[in-house]
Amino acid sequence: MKIKILSTIICILVISSFPFGKTYAQEFQIEKISDKVFLASIPVLGKQIVVQTEKGLVVFDSFWSETTAKEIKKEITKALNRDDFSYVLNMVDRLDYFGGNAAYKEAVIIGHDSFLERYKGKEKEVEAEIQELIETWRWKEGAAREKLQSLEKGSEKAIREQKWMNACKRRVDELESGYSLVLPTIFYNDRMTLSLGDITMQLIWFGKAGSRIGMTVAVIPEENLAIVTSFILNPLHLAPYPFWDYKVLDVPRWIAVLEEILEGEEAVEKIVCSDISAVLSRERAHSHLEYIRRLWNSVKTAEEAGKNINEIQDQLSLEKDFAFVKDMEVYKERGDDWLRPQHRGHVRLFFLLHKNLASEIIKKGGIQSLQASLANIRKLRDTKGDVYFDEASLNGIGYYLMNSGKIHEAIEVFKLNVEVFPKSFNAYDSLGEAYMKNGDKENAILNYRKSLELNPDNNNAREMLKRFEKK
Repeated sequence: MKIKILSTIICILVISSFPFGKTYAQEFQIEKISDKVFLASIPVLGKQIVVQTEKGLVVFDSFWSETTAKEIKKEITKALNRDDFSYVLNMVDRLDYFGGNAAYKEAVIIGHDSFLERYKGKEKEVEAEIQELIETWRWKEGAAREKLQSLEKGSEKAIREQKWMNACKRRVDELESGYSLVLPTIFYNDRMTLSLGDITMQLIWFGKAGSRIGMTVAVIPEENLAIVTSFILNPLHLAPYPFWDYKVLDVPRWIAVLEEILEGEEAVEKIVCSDISAVLSRERAHSHLEYIRRLWNSVKTAEEAGKNINEIQDQLSLEKDFAFVKDMEVYKERGDDWLRPQHRGHVRLFFLLHKNLASEIIKKGGIQSLQASLANIRKLRDTKGDVYFDEASLNGIGYYLMNSGKIHEAIEVFKLNVEVFPKSFNAYDSLGEAYMKNGDKENAILNYRKSLELNPDNNNAREMLKRFEKK
């Protein structure tokens, strides 16, 4: 079944020729999902779920800044003709999802325990995450500006790209101007029930998924629906997107929660993604649950049979055990190029869970203890100790260090990767890049040549060697 795009528009305020960077209120919309549940949005800025109850309005998340949150709050008040905001539900522990909490001083703010553990008294960590967000949105602004130059001036695509570029710039400007960190005032651990007069709202902790730990599923039995963020279920993805930190995927918990809301006695009929304009039917959401459940059990079974990651990838490919993926709606809509890499990524990450990864030893040791960590890893490897080497994760650590200006440390990590994976053209390519950035032309050339020898189709290595020849 196709995703049902929300269509009943309760109120649309549109005024042509408005100034970007000042106000987006003229593009505000509020759309009806059910009798009590609405989706408020300013198209290029984002979406926000609002629930009308006898005990007041409940909003889900609050954007990245108090400024934007106040704008949308004001428009919600106008559209629904009420301003009794009683609760704010922080659905995911990411700063640009609850950065507008300060706009709701009159409301009770609720979030998972992880918000407290992750952010309270952690000024340096908060500052680092904000800086990371700023860099992300600045990069997106630059990418949009570059794309805009190739589009016909005044065309629909150019206008849309211009709006997106300005929206990215706005996020950067607001994040740079100062961040008001307001944490939830009420925390829950496993689950919590809110009695709101005419409806009840059950809050359920979803489980860990990458760097997102405090994700919430909100079930409203009276409306026969559940509200999640796109980090949990996304019509573009097969399973919750794990980001980089595969050590904290709580897959059994995901399965248990999804089984409860999609197969239990009070199974809901639809899943509302609180931050994107899509509603998934139970059948559509259930196909994603079935994928996660089958993949989890298949990886465990194959691993218990002694198969390595390459054998498992082959067995669980879209041509063999997981050919059913091609019948899923997401595959039909997005295609092979989009879904095949995702599937391979999920297989790999499920396989890596609970292993003592060399990359994690490096991360836990930190830069100051890098040499000690590397020595410990090599010792474990030589003695066949409890350590698992994953080429991609080691490569990722190396690039993180290199992009952070820690070039010498990056070289040491890339050297370890080459030692462990001497037949990997990509490991040599990365080491060659690190030497090049360190001004070591001789070693850069040696490693690029080795990479090209292992993979004659490595165009990057060929290009780099040509550049050295020209110089």
